[in-house]
Amino acid sequence: MAKVLTFIKDFLLPTLLSLGMMLLKIIVIITLILVTIEVLKALKVLQWINKKIYVITKYLGISPSASFPLLVGLIIGITYGAGVILMSYKQQEMNKKDVLLVSVFLCLCHAIVEDTLLFAAFGSITWVVIVVKLVVAFTTTMLVNLILKLIEHRQLAKNPD
Repeated sequence: MAKVLTFIKDFLLPTLLSLGMMLLKIIVIITLILVTIEVLKALKVLQWINKKIYVITKYLGISPSASFPLLVGLIIGITYGAGVILMSYKQQEMNKKDVLLVSVFLCLCHAIVEDTLLFAAFGSITWVVIVVKLVVAFTTTMLVNLILKLIEHRQLAKNPD
């Protein structure tokens, strides 16, 4: 019984406290990001950013309004990007295809700043890491978009209604 109490006191409680604090930090950060996005929308800054990013992201097959969630996930990370994607989808700014394509891209290339710094700490060449991640993500996302278009085309051919 003494070992169980020691385990709880020395390991379990500090671990749970640490996890709770980390969760609280994540909630605060995501809330700040989502509030910032709403402010940027109100000021029409987000619309301007989406237009600028869409010059590149249109080749992925996503709509202009899905460009910003992609950018958030790309720079900050997949967790925060997922929060923005969910919010955008709930507000009907992204359709299912946008969610799929942005998710495919972010699964392959997310948190580009953080990941690159981590790889650099282990001695990798940072620009190679960035280029490889971006090329793989762009190529795969474009292929998924092409497959979706082929499926849609075949469905239209079968049911011309």
